[in-house]
Amino acid sequence: MNNYLRIVHTSFPLRKVSRRNNNRQWITIGIKTSCNHKRQLYLLCKNSNDVTLKRHYKQYCKILTRVIIEAKKTLYNKQINNSSNKMKTAWNIIRSVTNRKEDHTASKHENSPDAFNDYFLTIAEHITQKIKNRDTGSSMGTKNISHYLSRMSEIPFPDIKFKNTTTIEIERIINSIRTKNSHGYDGITTKMLKVSTPFISSPLNYICNKSITLGIFPTRLKYSIMKPLFKKGDKRNIANYRPISLLTTFSKVFEKIIYQRLLQHIEGNNILVNEQFGFRPTTSTDNASYKLINEIMKAMNEKKVVGGIFCDLQKAFDCVNHDILLTKLEFYGIRGIFLKLMKSYLEGRHQKVVLDNNSPEASSNWGEIKHGVPQGSILGPLLFLLYVNDLPKIGNNKAEMVLYADDTSIIVKSLNLTDFTNCANKILQDMKNWFTTNLLSLNEDKTQYMQFVTKRSSLVDLHVMYESREIANTSNVKFLGLTLDSTFSWKNHIDAIIPKLSSACFAVRAIKPFLSLESLKSVYFSYFHSIMTYGLIFWGNCYYSNTIFKLQKRIIRIMVGIGNRKSCREYFKKLNILPLQSQYIYLLLIFVIKNSEHFKRNSQRHNRDIRNSLDMHYPRSHLSLYQKGLHYTGIKVFNRLPAPIKLLSNDIKQFKSALREFLYLYSFYSLEEYFNIIQ
Repeated sequence: MNNYLRIVHTSFPLRKVSRRNNNRQWITIGIKTSCNHKRQLYLLCKNSNDVTLKRHYKQYCKILTRVIIEAKKTLYNKQINNSSNKMKTAWNIIRSVTNRKEDHTASKHENSPDAFNDYFLTIAEHITQKIKNRDTGSSMGTKNISHYLSRMSEIPFPDIKFKNTTTIEIERIINSIRTKNSHGYDGITTKMLKVSTPFISSPLNYICNKSITLGIFPTRLKYSIMKPLFKKGDKRNIANYRPISLLTTFSKVFEKIIYQRLLQHIEGNNILVNEQFGFRPTTSTDNASYKLINEIMKAMNEKKVVGGIFCDLQKAFDCVNHDILLTKLEFYGIRGIFLKLMKSYLEGRHQKVVLDNNSPEASSNWGEIKHGVPQGSILGPLLFLLYVNDLPKIGNNKAEMVLYADDTSIIVKSLNLTDFTNCANKILQDMKNWFTTNLLSLNEDKTQYMQFVTKRSSLVDLHVMYESREIANTSNVKFLGLTLDSTFSWKNHIDAIIPKLSSACFAVRAIKPFLSLESLKSVYFSYFHSIMTYGLIFWGNCYYSNTIFKLQKRIIRIMVGIGNRKSCREYFKKLNILPLQSQYIYLLLIFVIKNSEHFKRNSQRHNRDIRNSLDMHYPRSHLSLYQKGLHYTGIKVFNRLPAPIKLLSNDIKQFKSALREFLYLYSFYSLEEYFNIIQ
């Protein structure tokens, strides 16, 4: 490592350079010369009454303006096409075009770097100490941890089996790391690492294998730089900043090697509970949202009293106790040398806060990290999943949990109000005991409770308690980026995304003169489309979705330059952009096919061949809200697909291609259009 750093610093010595404005790269030598000539013509015209000269000056200005616009187009198109974050690049171009200055005040701190570092290092200690002072040993200790773990499995998990790495794996991992200019304290970027891969893969392979064999994680890789990022509120308050961690690039390589072996053991032994959807290769926020929303709608369809408790944990990742985590790792089969390696990975880590890379005074001293999983790491999220893995086992048949990493939500359902209240209070008491044992703390101010009812029903004033404090009863709540309301009208969610989509329309209108249509499409998909389609499979069938469709038509009209009265349908087809409802149909059907275990076919319910055996079976339903939900609508839309497309449902790649082609052809504006054409 020392040799590598010595070679890098010798070959690439640090030089102080002036910052270049990338958005003014369109100014070529020719344009500079032409601008100077224009200035000379202006001075001549100012002191002359020659009509021919003035006509020549005006004509010259028009030509120069067109040349500048074309130069800007060339530059901005190149920037958009080469960008990995097209939304950010688009806004940089907009600021350049409109002469808006970016607000850098968030990076100017009144607090010292040491004050930031002390806060980040001690916040977890303050939270855990508060738990210990409040609960003096009644529900803490390894004995209670073992009690919770015993519910996971009666049979011990097998020991982890792992193999040495190879140079081929090292090279594959290095090439898989995203190329970025950011770096850790050693100054080594991913670009440097990738360029030097042929020369370092063999010695790196030796070091990695030595590390795994001895169970020692290299000390040099346990240092990280923290950059405070302002969230909201008073900028003078340190609590309103969150740390962005920059680890060394070599650390990412080591961690990926360990991660792959740990994940293989976890998946091979089916260790993670089904209630956990976060940071897993095969699940997403859509899966977690489907679980929560569908379970609630099913309970409402069965005329049950149903509500949700949406928990907020205080600095959960930072508060992970290392001793408890290691106890749990051992329970899950991470034993021997591999457990020693994980212990070495967690202990002896240090961080410092850097406010300005160019100023030594803007850096804090190094401080030791005594709690939590490493911020910004590859292994951290997976270790956290194992830390909370036994939490759902405290539930029962009346209370189900949905976890997305530290986002913990509980669905409580019962046949009557009294039993519902008792069950909700019981599960919260059980959770309180679990949190105390595991030294995690519930943020009572941000934890909310919401009852779900039909539009014709009225909400009942129920008292859900955590310890001696009543949980806030709300009419809408944020869940994994979706704004849920008590009747699933989705009005609050639509209202929340309208300003974001309007902002995207403004962005496209502002940069349209300087971008090609293809580049505008790239901005559309990275900005407007990504916001519009998030959670669309849940709210796409609601009454208020038409407001979003109007905004989509507005941005299409801006892109192609047509008036408000002209139909957009043909332009949707020309641009290969699906209208909102067609996009809803596409995403809905892809979700149904990818999650076929939740949808039963007619052929699975009957032993003999029957008509429409490829169709999916409708669940019993008397509630219109349930019939408008993802599960029921997904079945209805799938069953009405043309037979040739339906036959491709066992091959997701072919199914996607055929479905997309079919939807591009018709560009449905509504579900009614879809059902009528299919009929």
